[in-house]
Amino acid sequence: MGKFEAINLRFAIIYATLQLITLLLFAFCVGYGPSADARQPAESLAVRYGLWQDVHVMVYVGFGFLLVFNGRHSWSSVGFNLLLSAFAWQWSVLCYGFWAKVAEGDFSEPIPLDIKMLIAADFSAATVMVTFSGVLGKLSPLQYLLMTFFEVIIISTNQFIGEAKFGAEDEGGSMFIHTFGCYFGLALSWIMFFRNKTYNPLNHPHNITTYNSDTFSMIGTLFLWIFWPSFNGALADGAAQHRAIINTLLSIVASAGATFAVSGLFRGKFGMPEVQNSTLAGGVAMGTCSTMMIEPWAALLIGTCAGSLSTLGFIYLTPFLERTVKLHDTAGIHNLHGIPGLIGSFAGVFAALHASPDKYGDYVGYVFPHMGTSNETLAWELGLPEPGHDRSANTQGGMQAAAIGVTLGLAISSGLFVGAFLRIPVFDQPLRKDQFDDSVSSF
Repeated sequence: MGKFEAINLRFAIIYATLQLITLLLFAFCVGYGPSADARQPAESLAVRYGLWQDVHVMVYVGFGFLLVFNGRHSWSSVGFNLLLSAFAWQWSVLCYGFWAKVAEGDFSEPIPLDIKMLIAADFSAATVMVTFSGVLGKLSPLQYLLMTFFEVIIISTNQFIGEAKFGAEDEGGSMFIHTFGCYFGLALSWIMFFRNKTYNPLNHPHNITTYNSDTFSMIGTLFLWIFWPSFNGALADGAAQHRAIINTLLSIVASAGATFAVSGLFRGKFGMPEVQNSTLAGGVAMGTCSTMMIEPWAALLIGTCAGSLSTLGFIYLTPFLERTVKLHDTAGIHNLHGIPGLIGSFAGVFAALHASPDKYGDYVGYVFPHMGTSNETLAWELGLPEPGHDRSANTQGGMQAAAIGVTLGLAISSGLFVGAFLRIPVFDQPLRKDQFDDSVSSF
């Protein structure tokens, strides 16, 4: 048996074991939610199913094709995107369901599987794909699988802390998806390759693009760009969902224009890395405040800033980080997810600080549940899912900021820990000569 056949056999055995564990946990811990239970009144999926389908296409087609920019690694990019997203989705149902039960304080009933859980699990898979993009071409199949296994646990924990404990709002995931996935991936990449000449991927001769690979990558860009309003509005309801779609479209349109303007101004031509990625930055940056009453001009401003800074990141920041701290970021996730994610997260802080009765009336609890009325009768009359805590705008803004700090701290620290763990030789880390190349690894 050859070297890579043995590596893939070990991967297959570990994956089969994890899949068996997942199956057993589903058998004992997961059931249909009320909306999918034959014993309950039927509930239409007309609107929510369409949005879930859009999100699903983004994760599997959008991310998958976006990552084929490396002409020698295209099969692995699409193939592992499918594999890891599928595993992350299953594992996320269990992890998110566990924390939901902790928040309820009731473990007597199984985890309810419904359309909202399907969307939440896809969001978790998207977070893993952000991280995967940063370490693309540099890890073994087994390392990718274990990275996904541990990251989903930490993703769900971080979101539980942010939402259940701090009451932070992040409807489209600028903070919990993009910021977390980016800085977890960057920390993992740095610790795995820093001062490690045997495995260091910097200036790798196989890490190249071709005309055809860049063209196929643009297919992923277009799918993501078109469907991003659905991503940010998929879990919202009513007028909040309507605002999420409007705000996201305004922001992503602005980021597309800003990308071409800044790229042409500073490069003298339009760089494909920016066109493939920075055009999407407005969707990332609008995640946190997509449902908030920020006004259309602010959505355009956020998108413009995100697209401009993301483009400058590709031109100046990525080469600077490679030279100074030896940080290799394969797909430029710091520019597409990290910087725009932080812009969106802090925009959410500002929007929360300015959440007033003039903007939301009595319905502020739909956007900021902890700011809703604590009067049970009034909450019921307003149609709120549950009473709030009468939280002030200043307190809500502070909690949004605290959630950003926890997200960054947990992402970086856990990324360093998982990266150090994955360096153990038994996990088959590829040598430098075997990186960024389908033909010598798994395909």
